[in-house]
Amino acid sequence: MPALPPEALYAPCRFEGLAFERSDELAAPPPLLGQERACEAVEFGVGMPHRGYNLFVLGPAGVGKRHLVTELLRAQAAGKAAPDDWCYVNNFKDPQRPQALSLPAGWAAGLRVDMAQLVDELRAAIPALFDSEEHRARAELIESDIREQQEAGLNELGKQAAAQ
Repeated sequence: MPALPPEALYAPCRFEGLAFERSDELAAPPPLLGQERACEAVEFGVGMPHRGYNLFVLGPAGVGKRHLVTELLRAQAAGKAAPDDWCYVNNFKDPQRPQALSLPAGWAAGLRVDMAQLVDELRAAIPALFDSEEHRARAELIESDIREQQEAGLNELGKQAAAQ
């Protein structure tokens, strides 16, 4: 078999005959070639305006299922307002059942940052409060009140014991 010359391995592309100047002027290719019925079914499922419906897309890997669904969902969401953010916070009365908070769209990330900052500030502020002179004075006052109550109680008990 004869060897191929290098010129036979190259085919130049001629742009003169093309009806467009840039590729973004072209119509979008079909999402899944040969799967028009599947595409219609996905469009129908994505367009379902009622709650309680799910979409299950099945097929071989690498054919564009995820891309199709993502693009259809993105196109449908483009005309709608962003949904509320939802976050769960601790329920101090019942820790097994966190409380759900509905926040305007985009606020949850700010809440997370603010709460992390608050916790950092409290980690510094609370120990400082217990080390203050005012706290020590109040603690000593409370301890002396308790000692006086204990002494009064013991004196009363001693009087009752002596009387008996």
